[in-house]
Amino acid sequence: MHRIGICDDEMTTCTELENLIDDFFKSRSESCDIQVWNNAETLRRDMEKYRPDILFLDIELPSENGVSVGKYIRDELEDHAMSIVFISHKTNYAMELFQIHPYDFLVKPIQKTSLFTTISKILNLEEIQNKEFRYSYNKEENSIPYGEILYFSSRNKLVIIHKRNGEENSYYGKLADIVEKLPFQFACISKSYIINMKYVVSWKSDSVMIGDEQRLRIAQSHRAEFKKTIHNYNMRGGVS
Repeated sequence: MHRIGICDDEMTTCTELENLIDDFFKSRSESCDIQVWNNAETLRRDMEKYRPDILFLDIELPSENGVSVGKYIRDELEDHAMSIVFISHKTNYAMELFQIHPYDFLVKPIQKTSLFTTISKILNLEEIQNKEFRYSYNKEENSIPYGEILYFSSRNKLVIIHKRNGEENSYYGKLADIVEKLPFQFACISKSYIINMKYVVSWKSDSVMIGDEQRLRIAQSHRAEFKKTIHNYNMRGGVS
């Protein structure tokens, strides 16, 4: 069952979203559980016991704005897997929202087509994240779900797979041999690193912060392309 959260102080928006989301999953013959909050305080309170897969979060909440709530989810709860979709009447939040790494941004009044497209893309990405990267080591076949991989690095003819839980797996190979075979959310930032953009926390012109405060250098030759790639990934709902 898909867990969906809505946090908005406008009752009409919550009702409209709830009905549309319910219609979306019914059209796919799938079930969903929808929880609604009208302020940041109750959302924070319930977040420990109910962690939605997708959260539709209003930016202009009365006492604490959605940007602050998003930072709480990413920084304090350390939840980088939740798909946050910001909603607002305004459109001038792009740079402020970047560090929270939202999946998408929808402008009120929310259109059915835009909402359905966003949810479909999120579910498609989740399906990809659950698929596995396969490799061979010591004549044994191994696999790791893409969603568990923070980034790949290379050292001494080894490809090292850095996982979200801090573990590392390695095998003999080259990054150049796998980069074109990886799903769209992986980006090459140098000859030594391929990162999972879903877990990018922040970035500068010459480096990127990924996962638990791991900063990786972006090669000069990759900076212009990476800037385009990650901007498109964030601003277009994960589609590069």
